[in-house]
Amino acid sequence: MISGLIVTTMTDMGPYPLLNLSPISEDTTVKLSVIGMTILSMGAGTLAERTHYRLHGSIPIPDSPNLEALAMSFTVTPTETTDVRIDQYGRESTIWLIFESVNREKIFLHHRSIETALKKEAKSIREENELSNAETMKNLLNRIKRITQDISLEEGVAPVEPPHYVAERGGLEFHTIDMSGNLITLEPMTDFSTHSVLILVNSIIKRIFTIQLRDSVPQRLIYLASRTALNLNSNRFKNEFKIQNVTDPLEREMILEKIGIIQKIGT
Repeated sequence: MISGLIVTTMTDMGPYPLLNLSPISEDTTVKLSVIGMTILSMGAGTLAERTHYRLHGSIPIPDSPNLEALAMSFTVTPTETTDVRIDQYGRESTIWLIFESVNREKIFLHHRSIETALKKEAKSIREENELSNAETMKNLLNRIKRITQDISLEEGVAPVEPPHYVAERGGLEFHTIDMSGNLITLEPMTDFSTHSVLILVNSIIKRIFTIQLRDSVPQRLIYLASRTALNLNSNRFKNEFKIQNVTDPLEREMILEKIGIIQKIGT
């Protein structure tokens, strides 16, 4: 059911695909690298918040309506870098497992087994040059393929409910509210600066951001945005998401910059 594997990494110049063992075109792997790694890193402001060695997805593949991916992020020791942050914390990297959308339910039944196997393999990859070793990655891909082909499912096991996502933007939803607290869904290319509050749902990392877009916002609106985020988390996501209130201007600019990158690449 797993049809391919892609390795992307955060180079000194930004996200970039290192290895493509999949049917996806090179142009699409570049888009996946930029959009996917940007979404996965959104909200990871500190090392403690990073969700390394967790299996995320399913994640829609840009320009490929019938394909999706599972993703696992981790860091490796850089071979050479001029970026102080990469030198200190390691080079952020992601392995993407590609599959056809029609197999999503079967893939999710194997989710825990895939995560366990991929985590073990990813933790053995320590150096940057190992990421582009085609033989190593082919062996990893074959191991994951065997997991999805050979494990017999017990009768009565209910399929895991796929996560919610907005396919055209790879896991992001944009909302705001009016002064009565009514939820208003925004189009992905909306000029968010015309609003006071943005409610951003990132289904890939399971986080809801309430973002104060202006330095001065009525306290009632901030309260209503927080309450709306709690209701979304409870009613739609069964309280599985983390809610993050963003009021710091620097943090706000960082998130809006990442949204801008995704919008630009996704057009």
